[in-house]
Amino acid sequence: MAGRLADKMAVVTGAGRGIGAQIARAMAREGAHVIAVDIDEEGANSVARECGGTARRVDVAREEDWQALAELLSRQNAGKLDILVNNAGIECVKPTAEYSLDEWRSLMAINVDGIFLGCRILTGALASAAQARGGSSSVVNISSIAGLVAYPNQLAYNTSKGAVRHLSKSLAVDWPAAGHSIRCNSIHPGFIRTPMLEEVVDEWLEAGLLPRDDPWGAVSAMCPIKTLGMPEDIALGAVYLASDEARFVTGIELVIDGGYVAQ
Repeated sequence: MAGRLADKMAVVTGAGRGIGAQIARAMAREGAHVIAVDIDEEGANSVARECGGTARRVDVAREEDWQALAELLSRQNAGKLDILVNNAGIECVKPTAEYSLDEWRSLMAINVDGIFLGCRILTGALASAAQARGGSSSVVNISSIAGLVAYPNQLAYNTSKGAVRHLSKSLAVDWPAAGHSIRCNSIHPGFIRTPMLEEVVDEWLEAGLLPRDDPWGAVSAMCPIKTLGMPEDIALGAVYLASDEARFVTGIELVIDGGYVAQ
C-alpha cells in the first residue's frame, strides 16, 4: 500500500545515520514530509536532501533546541505534527565500576531526557494535528532489546532503554487521560548492522566478550535466525506504528530482533 503516511508531517531524531536515517527515508517514501533532526547537521542535511524534506540541528538534551523546533513547526505547518520518532541515542560500554557520574548523566540526558523533552514540548503540536485530522498522532520511541534483557558492561544503556520502554507506556496512558489523541509505542531493535553496533562490537572485542577470529559471526549466532537485522527492518516497523493502520495500537513494545529475546 503506497502513501501510507501521505501529507503527514514527521520529525525523526538521530536521522543523520543508521536506523534514524532509514526511518526518515521510509517515511518519505510513504508520503510524509520529514524533518530530519540530528546534532550532526551535515548528516541531517544529507538525509533531508534524499527525502525531499528539511533538516534541523537539534541537541535532544537541550530544552531550548526543542523549543526552536516547535517554533519551526509553527512557521512550516501551523504548529501541527503528525509523527514524532525519538531515535537519537548513545551507548557506553564499560564495567560498572569504571562509570563516572558525568558519563552516566550524559547518556541519560540523551537517551531518556531527550525523549521526555520532545514529547512534553511537542504535545501541543501532536494534539493539534490529531484534532485537525479527526484521528490520532503517533509517537514512536526507539528503545532496544537492552530495555528488556540486560547485557554486561552496559549498565547505563540497559537502564536508559528500560526507561524508554516504560516512559512510552506511561505516555500511552497519560495523553488520552488528558484528552489528547496521541498514540505512543516503543520499538526494541536487536542486533542491527549500524555504525553504532559496529562501535559496540569493537568495544565488546576489547572487553573480551567476542572471539577475535569471527566477532560478527558470533553476534549473528546469538539470534535464532542466525543473521543480523538491517535498519530497514526497524524502519518498516516505525512506518506501521506511525500509520493509520495502527490506529488501535498504543502502549506496546514492538520487538524486532530475529528472535533473540524469545530464547
